[in-house]
Amino acid sequence: MSGADPRPLFEVLEPPPGGLTRLRARIGRERRRRVRRWSLAMAAAALALAALTAPLLPRGDVGPWAPGASDVDVLALQVGLGEPPAETVSIRPDLRRRYAVREVPTTDERVVFFMVGSR
Repeated sequence: MSGADPRPLFEVLEPPPGGLTRLRARIGRERRRRVRRWSLAMAAAALALAALTAPLLPRGDVGPWAPGASDVDVLALQVGLGEPPAETVSIRPDLRRRYAVREVPTTDERVVFFMVGSR
């Protein structure tokens, strides 16, 4: 093989008229279709997750605690305009057969600690 071959090693091909435009449009459609599929799949997964976890969420009244200290205006207590409740923690009367509360003594009078039992 002496000298340069006048023929190129690879033939340069030109796309047909409008071919590149059609190719780009087809690629764009495929991407949009793929994004749409993933969006629908993620929405379905989020809906399924919400449906499965909704029963596990707590309802409005989750504890056996009776209204008492929580009903007292805390700001009025801090300013000295209100009387503290007689019981710090109490159980609703209809739940007293299932729950029990006992105050545990502490060395600091500012700390209140309770032990709660339930059946």
